Amino acid sequence: MNWVSTNIRFPEDQYKKLKLKAFKERKSLAKIVREATSKNIDKEKEVKNRKIKDVDKFMKELEQLGREISKEVGKDFDSVKALREIRYS
Repeated sequence: MNWVSTNIRFPEDQYKKLKLKAFKERKSLAKIVREATSKNIDKEKEVKNRKIKDVDKFMKELEQLGREISKEVGKDFDSVKALREIRYS
């Protein structure tokens, strides 16, 4: 793994909290910051995956609903025509 150095500015009170956390956990300040940013990145990925799963779930429910409606209405039903009638009436 290649390492990159950077400078980060913190408000003084936040810096003190981070230093105290590092001291209590017997870790370096850099490690505390790396862990926090890693958790944040992982959480963002989780949220994105959850949104995709929600869309997939919605699409499956919509497909099921479409099947149920088509059974009731019959095979001759033209959904595009019905939508156009609703839209332009």
